[in-house]
Amino acid sequence: MIRQFLLVIFITLVSGQVSAQDINDEDISNRVTRAIANNEELTGSDIYVFSVNGYVLLAGQVLTPQQRQEASVAAAFATNDIRRLINELQVVDELDNSFDEDDRAILAQIEAVIPDMSPATLPVIHDGIVHLLGRVTREEGNEVATAISKMRGVKNIRLSFEFLD
Repeated sequence: MIRQFLLVIFITLVSGQVSAQDINDEDISNRVTRAIANNEELTGSDIYVFSVNGYVLLAGQVLTPQQRQEASVAAAFATNDIRRLINELQVVDELDNSFDEDDRAILAQIEAVIPDMSPATLPVIHDGIVHLLGRVTREEGNEVATAISKMRGVKNIRLSFEFLD
């Protein structure tokens, strides 16, 4: 089952190698999601696709290491607009969504803090692991990561920030 879940607190487009006009995160997410959904080798997987400033995160669960690799390949060939591909898929014996309620509780804690602290940060939570994406300063990134690390239920934090400094 493929799910696309995009929580956008605030997204800041970047300039640089890819101009701001060229980055369309919704289009990137849609293309990658379709490529994964249409790939027969990924049947039985549970993959979430997130794109922030062309940084694409694959999160969720797959049943084999081959599916994990195939998801990366499918994403990479879905669009030329991916600036960075981050594959955080977990290989599991059996799909398990029993942690969804705990993830929502973590998200509620984060939503109470991040908008004031770092509106350009996008948190993605899967099985208690918080993935942070966005375009921030190093100080802002450290402040957010430190605050989230103290929250109830957080098992780990993975940073995929694009730093402004």
